[in-house]
Formats: sequence, C-alpha cells, structure tokens
Amino acid sequence: DVTVEDCTSEENAALGLHPGSGSQRPTIRHCTARRNGTDGLFLCWRVRHGLFEDNLLEENGQFGISIGHKDSDNVFRRNTSRLSKQNGLFFRDESVGMAPHRNRFEENTIENNGGPEIRIRGEVNDLTFVNNTIRDAREEPSVGILIEERVGPVHLEDNTIQTRQQIEDKRASNHR
Repeated sequence: DVTVEDCTSEENAALGLHPGSGSQRPTIRHCTARRNGTDGLFLCWRVRHGLFEDNLLEENGQFGISIGHKDSDNVFRRNTSRLSKQNGLFFRDESVGMAPHRNRFEENTIENNGGPEIRIRGEVNDLTFVNNTIRDAREEPSVGILIEERVGPVHLEDNTIQTRQQIEDKRASNHR
C-alpha cells in the first residue's frame, strides 16, 4: 500500500520508478521518470492491484513501461510514455503461470518510441486497452501494437492509433 506522488526520477543508471517484488496495491501518480538508463517504470515480480496514473515516462534508455513476472490486475491511466529507445509499453516474455494477466490501460498516450509503441510478448491473457492514443510521427516505419504468437485475449476499444501499421497480430486466428 505504498504511494509515490509528485516525484521526479531522472538520469539514473538503470530504472526510474520500480515498485519492487511483491508490491500490493502500490500507487504511483503525478511522477516523472526521464532519461534513465533502462526503463522509466519497471514493475517487478508480483506487483498486483496497483494504480499508475498521470505519470510522464520519457527518453528512457530501453522502455517507458516494462511489465512482466506475475504483475497482474493493475490499472494504468492517463500516463504519457514517449521517446524511449525501444518500446513505450513492453510486456516481458513470460509463461502462462508467470505472465502479467488482467492489466487495464486507459487514456494513456504512447508516442514516438524506438520500436513498436506497444509490444505484447509471452502467454499473457485478458489485457484491456481503452481510449488510448498511440502514435508515431517519425519517418521510420512504425507499428502501433505488436501482439506476438503466444498472447491470449486482448481487448481493444476506442483507441486512436496513428502509426504506419496500426496492429501487427502474429497470433493464429483461433487465439484472437
């Protein structure tokens, strides 16, 4: 039940904001994580029932937001993730028992990152994306959401995707 509000974390060697292993119900709001060596916001093992809202994650060395090992049932609302070297939002490659299930993303802006704006890997299930803005104004070919082969159900509703390729879905049609 830790709350972090109105903090700036910038130019660290690795992570900006890092709710640690087993964090239950963390709240991170109105924070900035900028120009960190790896990730702006890194959810560690078993971060659950958290609320991450109104944060700015920009110019990080790897990912804006990285989520993975059993990080489930979290809400990400009105965050901006931009200008990171790889993905604005990255789901780590986890097996079904370890994947970050049932996370909700609403009203976020994810833009102008180095790879696909959102990359969903592993055997994750029941992700929800509602009213997000996903865009890339750079000249390089871009993908809004990359959904890899083993990903389960992903619910997309009323998102605005302004990239050369909106969605690249590598799943077999029976897994969509």
